[in-house]
Amino acid sequence: MRPAYGRVTLRPLEEFSDADWRRLQSHFRDPEIAYLNGTPPNRMPLWLLKRLLKTDSKRSDRATFGIFDERDDFIGTTELYDVRGDVGTLGIIIGERTHWAGGYGPEAMHALLGYAFDVLGLRTVKLNTFGDNLRAQRAFRKVGFHEVGRRPDADGRMDVRMELPRAEWQPGPSSRAGVASAGAPPTVLSTAHDEAAAGPGEAVRQSSDPSK
Repeated sequence: MRPAYGRVTLRPLEEFSDADWRRLQSHFRDPEIAYLNGTPPNRMPLWLLKRLLKTDSKRSDRATFGIFDERDDFIGTTELYDVRGDVGTLGIIIGERTHWAGGYGPEAMHALLGYAFDVLGLRTVKLNTFGDNLRAQRAFRKVGFHEVGRRPDADGRMDVRMELPRAEWQPGPSSRAGVASAGAPPTVLSTAHDEAAAGPGEAVRQSSDPSK
């Protein structure tokens, strides 16, 4: 299954090409993206990063996707994680600077939300971002998220928690949660989310700036 919305299509890690993996590695090593996600740049060799992310994606209650644009170019990553019952948490990065400020983040979120609500049957999707990341907060509000709380993290940065209930989501005419089916859908996975852990997938899990 390839959830899609507007110009973007989401694909599971199993469909990544070697070039897609190299581009993902460059996103995880980008210092600005790492700062927005509250982690140091990831310096793992590519073979180890691939192995760990593939293993991570096969744990229970998680679904990880690459974001592909209208030219079928890989531009970022998005994920549902910590799916428990009818609640899950969203993470997203748009890693390609050529696609920043182009509206691809909100479209990718709509595609993932269509999958979360219409395919998985979730009731609420949550996310975390930083208080100084105002552009990200505007992008999240654009697709319907609202703030539910704030608290300082271990480094003193303000952690902003946002939620979107299914009843408040307005998908629009371009949401295609079940479009372009290609093989089995990705496994939906779950682990307890540890915000302090800087694992290989943390750049996905801490929502950075989807307005980019």
